[in-house]
Amino acid sequence: MTRLKTINDTETELVIAVTVGDEEYQKQYNTELSGISKTAKLDGFRQGKVPISVVKKKYDGQCHQKSISNLIELHTQKINLDKKLNLIDSPSVKLLETPSQNKNLSFQITFNKMPSINLAEIENIKINLPNSDITDKDIEKVINNIQQQNTVWVDSSDKSKSLDKIVVDYEGKINGESFKNNKQDDFSFVIDGVVKGDPATVGLFNEFSKQCINRNIGDTVTVSNNMPDDFQDKELAGKTVIYDVKIKKILNGTLPELNKDFFNQLGVTTDNLEIFKSNVKNHMEFELKDKMISKKYSLVNEQLVNFFKFTPPESMLKKHQLELQQQYSALKKSDENIDDKLYDIAVKRVKLNILYIKLAKEINVNISDQEAIDFCNEQSPSFRQYYSEKLKKDKKSTLMDIKNKMVENAIVEYVLDKASVTKIEKTFAEIMDE
Repeated sequence: MTRLKTINDTETELVIAVTVGDEEYQKQYNTELSGISKTAKLDGFRQGKVPISVVKKKYDGQCHQKSISNLIELHTQKINLDKKLNLIDSPSVKLLETPSQNKNLSFQITFNKMPSINLAEIENIKINLPNSDITDKDIEKVINNIQQQNTVWVDSSDKSKSLDKIVVDYEGKINGESFKNNKQDDFSFVIDGVVKGDPATVGLFNEFSKQCINRNIGDTVTVSNNMPDDFQDKELAGKTVIYDVKIKKILNGTLPELNKDFFNQLGVTTDNLEIFKSNVKNHMEFELKDKMISKKYSLVNEQLVNFFKFTPPESMLKKHQLELQQQYSALKKSDENIDDKLYDIAVKRVKLNILYIKLAKEINVNISDQEAIDFCNEQSPSFRQYYSEKLKKDKKSTLMDIKNKMVENAIVEYVLDKASVTKIEKTFAEIMDE
């Protein structure tokens, strides 16, 4: 006789322990044994005429394992059907006891139930979505940036000025004491140049620019920089670092001319400036498209997780948290609160996974292989190249990967279509720098 015992039953999780009686197990075992005996081929016997005792001796282990597997599957499906469960994923099974002379087969099944989520409420989500049209001014700015990236530098003996490149040796100290990675030789930067990065990096470059302008080769300057309180390196966070900086070189820059040679250098075969601008705009459109997809994902995901209130299944949380702890184990020494932070991340990611599963069922997108290939061909050159190589190696799994990405895109667009969206006009540069 089979016995069921409920271990846990919440809104999102059902855990049941199952003990299968010896009579049921033996019946399943004999069914497996009988099936094998009908097709078994052994030396000295005709196919299907091997004595059952001989078959049992040779195939006992196989019958045992198959019986366990089939009984687990049978009772898992039966519980699911009897209770009419709406599951997030496939049930997970933990084997407790294998059948033997003194023990019955027992196992524990965990069903992750889909939380109660009313997708109609998406219309109450508010999203501010940036929007931009590429203008001639944007194109000119990008071309100027390209020129600056290809600046021709020559040594100068004049005093440093804005947009000169400076080569320095520096050493930083806190209260007169050295710290890890506090010095560097031949460090270069452009005075008043555009710097991207975290606030600490941007602040340091700005201070270096202020102190190194209008200086001569061989000059030594002092740069003071206050590190942010939330700086990742706790040794530096909230501290004031004093840098001794020696100027070794000053270089003047000349922007390359917009001519055939420069265009060819960038892979554009033309001597026509307008054709070059058109090529640049084409690349900008791909970049803007990729950035907007990333931005849409970020905004939609954040709003979904914050808007829908439910507690994910504990087993899913524990599994995801364990994966994160293994991934970020090195941070344990530097951050005593890392476990709490990883738990918060696990909650958000598991909630988002559940919401995507629910939304995927709602929109029910069916994508053909050809539609997946067409989708690839419409993407940026880097995207096409990446998936082109993958398709050559493993077409089936790559097409599935592309289809999953297309489903995710469809989910994001579905949410944006149903939600209350306000478009915020921004320049191309503002969106790309976000």
